[in-house]
Amino acid sequence: MNHIVEAFIILPGGIDTIEGLFTLISWASEGLHNRPIGLLNIDGYFNNLIKFLDDAVRQNFMALNQRKLFISSFFVDELLDKLEFAKAFPGPGASYEEFANPGRDVAEDADAGL
Repeated sequence: MNHIVEAFIILPGGIDTIEGLFTLISWASEGLHNRPIGLLNIDGYFNNLIKFLDDAVRQNFMALNQRKLFISSFFVDELLDKLEFAKAFPGPGASYEEFANPGRDVAEDADAGL
C-alpha cells in the first residue's frame, strides 16, 4: 500500500492506530518508505504520546531523526500544508519546523510544551 500513497495521516484512535503509527515510523527509519507521516492532533489527543516520544529522544532511547519522521498539527489545513511541504523534501534532512523556524531549538520547544 505504501507505494501508492503520497502521505500518511493518523487520526485519533485506539491501540491499532498507535501500532500503525509506530509501524510507519519503523518502516521509514528502515528506508522502506519515504512518505511523510502526519498526526491530526484533534483536541490535543496525541499530546501525551508526542511528549513521551520527545522524552525518549532526550533520554537517548529514540534517535532524533526517528522523531522527525512525523509531523503533527491541531488543524487539518495546516497539517496538509506541512505534509505537502514534506513531500517536496523526502528522506533525511530538516524537519518542517526547523525549515520554517531556522535557529529555533525544536527540543527546547518540546520542553516548553510548544
